[in-house]
Amino acid sequence: MSAARSQSSALERTNVGVAPTSTTAVASAKSVSLNALPSPQPFLKWAGGKRQLLSTILPALPDDFDPSQHRFFEPFMGEAAVTWALASDVARKTMPPTRRKGGRPIVLNDANAELATTYQVVQNNTEALIDALRLLEANTSGTAYYAVRAAQPTDAIERAARTIFLNRLCFNGLYRVSARGNFNVSYGKVARASICDAQALRACATWLRNAEVRSGSYVTALADAKEGDVVYLDPPYIPLSPTAGFAQYTKDGFSEIDQWALAGVIKGLIARGVRVIFSNSNTELTRTIFGDDLNLYAVSASRSIAADGASRARVEEVLGISYAPSLARDPALLLELRRLTTATPHSVR
Repeated sequence: MSAARSQSSALERTNVGVAPTSTTAVASAKSVSLNALPSPQPFLKWAGGKRQLLSTILPALPDDFDPSQHRFFEPFMGEAAVTWALASDVARKTMPPTRRKGGRPIVLNDANAELATTYQVVQNNTEALIDALRLLEANTSGTAYYAVRAAQPTDAIERAARTIFLNRLCFNGLYRVSARGNFNVSYGKVARASICDAQALRACATWLRNAEVRSGSYVTALADAKEGDVVYLDPPYIPLSPTAGFAQYTKDGFSEIDQWALAGVIKGLIARGVRVIFSNSNTELTRTIFGDDLNLYAVSASRSIAADGASRARVEEVLGISYAPSLARDPALLLELRRLTTATPHSVR
């Protein structure tokens, strides 16, 4: 049997008759021993992910954020690194979530329907997903990769397995789609790729009992954010140069107009008493669009700068907060960062 036929058959065998996952599906709450649970880690690799910046982002969060009273929103979730870093602290104060008034304390969202479906399946159909991934991981060749990429499954579990398989094998952890919305990233020739990490998926599923996973516009996802809630915004970045743009994360893209619209949403959130923390590239346009409503700081991150994905450099990014730095968990850390204004020149170091 050809590799393409084998991978297609593997996807077909994952359809186990599980009811489709709704856009706001949540798992039933169960009593768990939180101290016995492994800490959750992102189960996807993600270009532009925030794992390396957690030591700066987490201390910048509001010091008075109390998940038993307020919610944390990540409406451009990607790999959801900030949510995973907060998960254990949030859960110990709120699990099981039925003890908490006002809904689950974490709200995850993404406009990318495949990504949102993947999180919902991890949350609700973990074991079926693990079975599907174990079928797919038998062949991680380029031929198998392109066969799975060409497939268009409709079952939620099949779609989630396909998303994780492609993510683990694609070039540089990119998620890019064509104008028709089809994933089109090339094979990454990844040596010894881990397709099915069952323990990590089960850990994520347990912590996701504390979350509501939504799929759609970030504007809609934030419509019910209230005073005291915290929102972490990590949108597609403003390009560092005219030729460096990458915003085709969904078929509709994310343009300069969308960045200005995001600034308007931030203004509305602040007016409602919602605390905002924000990431983007450090460009003059970024500072112009967001500098009036946020305190902006320069942070350094290592990012890929070459087509082969092997070359990396330190690049300055922006970390923004809507509240006074004295209200952060670690004000001293923010004081050590370089404050940015609309007149601050961009630098790479």
